[in-house]
Parts: sequence; C-alpha cells; structure tokens
Amino acid sequence: MGSTQKTIQREVECAGVGMFRGGATKLRFKPAPLNSGIHFVRVDLPNRPLVPAHVHALSSNYKRIFLKNKEAEVESVEHLMAALAGLGIDNIEIEINGQEIPAGDGSAKLFVEILKKAGIAELGGKKKTFTVKSPIVVSSGSASVMAMPCEKGLLLSYTLDFNGSFIRQQTYDIEFTEENFCKEIAPARTFGLSTYVEEFKKLGLGKGVTDDNSIIVHEDGKLTKPISMKPAELRFPNEFVRHKILDLIGDLYLANVFIQGRIVANRSGHSLNVQLAEKIVGAA
Repeated sequence: MGSTQKTIQREVECAGVGMFRGGATKLRFKPAPLNSGIHFVRVDLPNRPLVPAHVHALSSNYKRIFLKNKEAEVESVEHLMAALAGLGIDNIEIEINGQEIPAGDGSAKLFVEILKKAGIAELGGKKKTFTVKSPIVVSSGSASVMAMPCEKGLLLSYTLDFNGSFIRQQTYDIEFTEENFCKEIAPARTFGLSTYVEEFKKLGLGKGVTDDNSIIVHEDGKLTKPISMKPAELRFPNEFVRHKILDLIGDLYLANVFIQGRIVANRSGHSLNVQLAEKIVGAA
C-alpha cells in the first residue's frame, strides 16, 4: 500500500441502484487534500451536509453499514470502503444524490474500476497506520474477530460456517496487497441465505436485488439467482468467504487507518467488524 497518503487524480462518476431500497443514485468522486480523510456529501439535501466515513459516524449495521451526521445518512458503504482500502486511498470526497450506495454487481468491482479510471495520486504525507502490538478481541456467541501482532503488513483469515447447513465450512487466508485485493477479493459478490428472503420482504428491503448482483444460498446447498431462480454460477469456488473478507476490509477501514497485523475472523459480520474498528480507533 505504500507509506504515503493518496487521493485520485481527477473527478469520475458512476450511477446505479441500491440493493436494499432500490433507489437510483449517482456518485461523483473528487480528489481531496492531504489529511482531509474520506467523506460523503449529500448533494440532494439542503446545505450539502457532509457524512464522514468513520466509525464514529456509525448509526446502524443491520445487514449493511449506515453512516449518519445529524439528519444526513448514507448506507451500504462497505463495498466502496473496501475498494478505497484496497487501492490505498486515504483522502477523497464522494458526492451522492441519495441515501444508498449503488450495488453494482454486488461486489467491489465497480468501484475499483471507476477509481482506477480516475488514477491514483500520491499526496506525500505519511499514511495513517495502526500497528497491532497486543491482541484485540471482540466476540458474540460462537462468532469472533481479533487483531493480533504480525511483523509483515496485513494478513486476513476468515472462517465461514453455517453449522453444516447451506454450504460447507470455508476458510480463506490472504495477504492484503493491492494486487491481491483487486484480483482475489474485489470481484466476490453478495450472497444471501434463502431463510432471509421473507424477512427482507416484510421489511420492504431488497428492492434493488437482481439476478446479476446477488446469489441465493438454499439450505440444501443449491445456489440460484434471486429473481429468475435459475442456477447461479460462482466466480470463485469459495466466493462467499471471499465476500466476507471484502466486507471485513470495508468495515475495518471505517477506523481510517491502515492496519499492520493479523486479523482472524470466525463467523463475524458487520456488527463485530465495526466493534473491532472502534477498539482500534480507541487504541490508536
């Protein structure tokens, strides 16, 4: 990732539909100066309020990450945050004309491609880093995520386990580099368990789900597209655990630091991930 702060070279835009609410939104990415951080600008609201992309602005983590500043809120930021982390971008302004980040294809691929198109610019100042010196652990029941000391960069390990239902246990380990992220993690798409479908319908969510941006996993292990219910094909044999690492990277980047250490997660989701991010901010 290098040791200096980065932004993008020029403005770029993308648009799409949010997966949960189904609203169409447009994003405009703009270069930002040294030490300005990452923030969203709700250009559709009076006075264009800013929403910092920081764990201190967290308002909810139900199935996705919500950030809020007073009445301005932005949701489903985790895949975009993962792309920013993967490309080493520390400072950027993101204008958005609605509440929910576009889903793209359900992975971080859209954001990686558009940010690479903008070009990456070195700003010269020292990158904000956090070196794990002693174990930091958060857990809930059988789920846990911990940060441990490691002499080499950032190593990530995740174990996905549904107790024998849906899919077999998957464990994946990866060294966090830009190349590894872009090739092995960014294309991994969102998936949902078939048992969640009715819950989402009752809550009025999933309005932007398409056959191209998510996969349904059934209790017998069958994989289908969510609308047509046709068989779904995977990009990786273990695409689901890779997507969990994608979420983990995006959630932890809400600490606004690059971590040197080893992250070991077992069945964790957004809730535990952001709890670890909060502890990292408190220890930094």
